[in-house]
Amino acid sequence: MPQLIGNKSLSVKDRVKELLRLQVVINKLNSPLGYIILAFAALVFTYGIAKINILVGVGVMGLLIGGGAVLICLFDTRIGFYIATAASYFVFYMNRMIDDVLPVGILIDILIATTFVGIYFRKTILKGKYFAESKNPITYAYALYALFLIIEAFNPSMYSLAGWIFTFRKFLNFLMIYFICLHIFNSFDDIKLFFKVILAFSILSGIYGCFQEWYGLLPFEEHWVTSDPHKYALYFQGGTMRKFSFLSDPTSYGILMANMVIFALIMAMGPVSKRYRRVLLIGSLFMALGMAYSGTRTAYAMMPAGIVLYILMTITSKKTLLFTVISLMLFVVIIFGPFHSNGTINRIRSTFEFSEDESFNIRDVNRHYIQPYIYAHPLGGGLATCGVQGEVYNPGHPLAGFPPDSGYLKSALEVGWIGLGLTCLLYFIIMQVGVRNYYRCRDPEIRYYYVATIATTFAIIVAHYAQVAIGQIPGAFLFYGSLAVMVKLHTFDKTKQKEEQEASISNTQ
Repeated sequence: MPQLIGNKSLSVKDRVKELLRLQVVINKLNSPLGYIILAFAALVFTYGIAKINILVGVGVMGLLIGGGAVLICLFDTRIGFYIATAASYFVFYMNRMIDDVLPVGILIDILIATTFVGIYFRKTILKGKYFAESKNPITYAYALYALFLIIEAFNPSMYSLAGWIFTFRKFLNFLMIYFICLHIFNSFDDIKLFFKVILAFSILSGIYGCFQEWYGLLPFEEHWVTSDPHKYALYFQGGTMRKFSFLSDPTSYGILMANMVIFALIMAMGPVSKRYRRVLLIGSLFMALGMAYSGTRTAYAMMPAGIVLYILMTITSKKTLLFTVISLMLFVVIIFGPFHSNGTINRIRSTFEFSEDESFNIRDVNRHYIQPYIYAHPLGGGLATCGVQGEVYNPGHPLAGFPPDSGYLKSALEVGWIGLGLTCLLYFIIMQVGVRNYYRCRDPEIRYYYVATIATTFAIIVAHYAQVAIGQIPGAFLFYGSLAVMVKLHTFDKTKQKEEQEASISNTQ
């Protein structure tokens, strides 16, 4: 190579190209000249940041890190998926430091989409079957729902196609999470890793939420909340500030914490090691406190829903009976105990006092007010026509600005009672697949992962009645990943049963 560079017959342009190829491609800048190039680039960037704007530096760093992350997602789908998962937990926190200048949602969408594309590149190279992992009732139900959303593009009640494109893109992006998980969950250990990663990030989020409660918000967080009067009014309620940890808002934080507390408590009663059980119990304590400090009433209602389903599915177990007694005692203490000066406990109590909950009564009035519109529009008003999205994409629409305050009400408004029926059918099929596979399962460890996954999925389906709970980041990674878990665990259990039968036959012989 040095001979080629020193060859006088080559033009100056060709010599420079060969020199760059030697330093970058072959030596990977691991040479004296490479160090000089890197140092010069660092000086240029530093000078540009100092002379122009600090946001230039943030932009350059984001471009370099984001570009590297996209390449990883494209060529290593497993690592790419967990990069997207980690980003979904912490990207809102970093964005608050720079006053929300980054398009956070688009960044997560790009990571998910790139990882999904990487799967099919790999399938093409290895000549694999594209949909070999996707033949199950959950996939068919989502395919039917996707077809209905395509029909919604021709809804005459919708003013703008831009809102449909935005909503359908988000739907496809979340569906990609499900397909990615179907691809990367190739063994029971892969599913264990998935839940360990989600648990680790969730416990860390719970701990940080406790830090916010005990020591107060950091200056940039306080600035972020108080800079918007509407946001401040939503966050500061009952004399206390609702906590949001690393996540986008208190609602998504509280819902995620409730989900993971249910999962951690159920898994702690399963066949796990003592060390892992301690981690689950201590982690569930921090997450439960984080959930309480979020001030999210929906999250408080999710806990009994998930726990009651777990109790019904495992009622014959002695551990379940003991857990039921302890849970009931704790619930009675919280609801009827002599604690009247604590704002957090008072907010929890208000969740179960429906007749005295002003917010609940207002939502009930809104639902009755909008019912005639739902009956008159079987296909609804169109995607992105209600709430804030309606004001952005369909200004002047009868539903624009109307607060849905519920995932099911939002479906009824935007895709009509036909779409609401399909939505309920979709969630029924999800639960039916999970429960059926659970009772067919024989391996004790896999059964506990099954029941924990089913209970958390049911809890968020219930929460969808009070909030638009399904589709929040990072909770979407847990929900759509759990759908893949319900499908794949059945396969792993059958494989274990087959291996045990073969081992038994060989021992007999």
